[in-house]
Amino acid sequence: MNRERQEETAPQNLEELLSDCLKLEIAPASEINELFDRMIPAAAEKLRADDAVTAVSLTLQAQCHDYVFTSINGQEVLLAVPTFVGVQDYMEKLEQYAGATVSDPIQLTRQDCSEAFDTKPVWIIKAQVKGNAEQAAEELAMLYWNNCGDVFDEYLVKTSVVTFAEATLLRAIAEFLHTQFSFIDRSAYNKSDIYRYMAINIDIVKPMLAFFNSKFAPGAEYCEKSDAALLKESTEAIELLNSGVYYNDVIAKNILTAAANFVLSIRKTNFFSPAKAALSFRMDPVFMECYSAISPAYDKAFPADRPYGVFYFYRGDAVGFQVRFAEIARGGWRTVVPKRNAGKLDEMALFEAANDEIFREGFVLAHTQHLKNKDIYEGGSKMIMLLNMAPGADFKPVLWTAQRAVCEAFVSLINYNDNNVLRDSNIVDRYGKKEIIEIGPDENMFDDMIVWMGDYAEKAGYTLKSGLISGKPERGINHKEYGVTSFGVYQYLLRTMKEIGIAPDSEFSVKIAGGPGGDVAGNMMKLLLAKNDDGTPVHPNLKIVAITDGPAVVYDPAGIDREELGKLVLKANLDSFDPEKLRGNGAYMLFSRPDNNGYRLVECADGKITESMVDRNEYMRIFQNNLYNYADIFMPCGGRPSTLNINNYLDYLPDGKPSSRAIVEGGNSFITPDARIKLQDAGIPIVKDASANKCGVITSSYEILSGLLLDPEEFQQDKAEIVKEVLAKLAKLAQGEAEWLFAQHKATGKYLTDLTEELSGTINRKNRAIAEYFSLYPEELKDEIILAHLPKILAEKYADRLNRLPAEYRTVIASVELATRIVYNSGSLKNEIAMAMMSV
Repeated sequence: MNRERQEETAPQNLEELLSDCLKLEIAPASEINELFDRMIPAAAEKLRADDAVTAVSLTLQAQCHDYVFTSINGQEVLLAVPTFVGVQDYMEKLEQYAGATVSDPIQLTRQDCSEAFDTKPVWIIKAQVKGNAEQAAEELAMLYWNNCGDVFDEYLVKTSVVTFAEATLLRAIAEFLHTQFSFIDRSAYNKSDIYRYMAINIDIVKPMLAFFNSKFAPGAEYCEKSDAALLKESTEAIELLNSGVYYNDVIAKNILTAAANFVLSIRKTNFFSPAKAALSFRMDPVFMECYSAISPAYDKAFPADRPYGVFYFYRGDAVGFQVRFAEIARGGWRTVVPKRNAGKLDEMALFEAANDEIFREGFVLAHTQHLKNKDIYEGGSKMIMLLNMAPGADFKPVLWTAQRAVCEAFVSLINYNDNNVLRDSNIVDRYGKKEIIEIGPDENMFDDMIVWMGDYAEKAGYTLKSGLISGKPERGINHKEYGVTSFGVYQYLLRTMKEIGIAPDSEFSVKIAGGPGGDVAGNMMKLLLAKNDDGTPVHPNLKIVAITDGPAVVYDPAGIDREELGKLVLKANLDSFDPEKLRGNGAYMLFSRPDNNGYRLVECADGKITESMVDRNEYMRIFQNNLYNYADIFMPCGGRPSTLNINNYLDYLPDGKPSSRAIVEGGNSFITPDARIKLQDAGIPIVKDASANKCGVITSSYEILSGLLLDPEEFQQDKAEIVKEVLAKLAKLAQGEAEWLFAQHKATGKYLTDLTEELSGTINRKNRAIAEYFSLYPEELKDEIILAHLPKILAEKYADRLNRLPAEYRTVIASVELATRIVYNSGSLKNEIAMAMMSV
């Protein structure tokens, strides 16, 4: 191994080291003292005396980040590595790095709390390097969050054809191409072949790298016309490609064409910024046309609308996107971590399947979000990240490391100063326009990370400050705590029940996808199990007969025990349910965590509880069929997108009969569009996610506005009233749209799902038209319109605060407020606006 023995030079003792650090003022005294409180004495004593102060200085910087800090002394590079998960993987990669000999790692500081994001444990590693020490230091730092040992490393880096940094860019390109070619032909364009064809044809790829460098390297002389010749060199060489195997050449040409399209479509990137643990790229959505030209199958995989903007993220263990359909947009950040309790081979298959779908999942969710955001000033977006977590890894530290890294990379591309210039001078902005984006919590986003992201954005100087993300537990309106998404879904449930003739106090049954510990499903169960002031159930004759959760499934035709289920709501997953509480004949509970004997199945028959173990095939059959047990209403409030699709929708119709009378979609994209049509044709009305699920994002919108208009103390003071008024607005908006949908459905016979899109499209088009009108006649944009959009307490108590809103927000708030008021009127746009203004 390339590992040196630590020299025995005697270090200073801790007291002397602390004194030196304080005397040199390497940081404020309070920070230095706090660090020394967490320093491991035995580890510090292993430091060479001439390295000790430098190591402490690097540790102070590194502990609040997720990338390596370095110091160079001749051919020696000192590395400060911040991590909660240890450095074993990093050491293995360092030992593969050519031209470096590394010391044993020294853990200098400890921190037992993985939520302490700004005081992470730091390891110190010394590397003796050859050649250019500055380049080696950069590459060693990049290696921390990157991959090595692939074909790029073996055949291009080790042979000095490309630098390690360039190989990192090639990996990012290859991973991006894989996420797009998946919708053309997953077999022909598998990931390994994309890597291989790019490596084989590196002479064609290198002019692309030169074009990229000339376009985005700080200080580079860039001339769009002359540098385009570099890409032309590549595209001409692609056309001449001829290996003698026609089929292979078609594949290779398409891959290389897409690679050239990638660099051409980039508008800004953090690639040249040293402060990063992930790469970020702002893409022109026109890149999609490249794949459309290759195959019509690509277009068929997506809704017809094209996004307004796309961001792409890459690091060794994660890829992701932020897709938005309007200039100012909001939507949640979902982190997909394929099932971690399966066998290793199963995990690999699950990851590859998720990898194939990750761009479409983000795209479809963003598009759905855009449809349901019709009532607020932000358009729709979705941020999505796929995390490749090693089996047995400590979940939260690994998750949070990747999320922090991608968050910082994302913010670096949207963090503008007051002169609308990016704060990071290492980022060359070829987009040339300030971007303001909001995100919210979604799958695998925990409160600790939400707080950190808000604090980070504020410290970084982002336009919206902590308003980058909504749902902060102390400074926001937490969705899970207040159940705002489920509150909206519940309004649609009540209206749907009325439509099919079910009174709230009559006998009816519900089945749910999603567990009691989840936000939407858990809060929906809370509402269904709620009691009146006198202690009687709101729905006394309700039976929740089936719940399909990730960790378990439960079915009980007599109704799942209310008291036992109530203990789990918003506290635990379904696998905490006591199977002894099963009572109906044919009831069962299935646990998803396997052991050597299979999966545990508990059944109830003739009043007796029995247990057995089932194999994987039987487990999947029971798990999937739990969705098809009969209930009057099905509420998908969790689960993976496209669970019900064109290939399995008939299972929802056992023996040709619907397994529910109606579906109210609490979660996003659980049912595919084509399956929705088939199910509605079978007589099952479906309230689409873009209608039923909209109240969470409306709440987030008002939260961000509250954060912009109020100081934190003022928000806390008025929070109860703000929440009360927001809930009233949610009820009004949900009930109003539900009435419109069923009235139009009765009048026109159109599918409810089509009516949702029709309504959203009409309001969104009107919104854009009004915004364009205000751009021509800005004097007609009155404060009264903006105030009408706000909860009453904000409009009355803080009416003089509108100057705190970014100028871009004034137009979009006024536009959406007027659009929702006039969408049913007719006449000229000017007359419609005038009429709507009179109603303010």
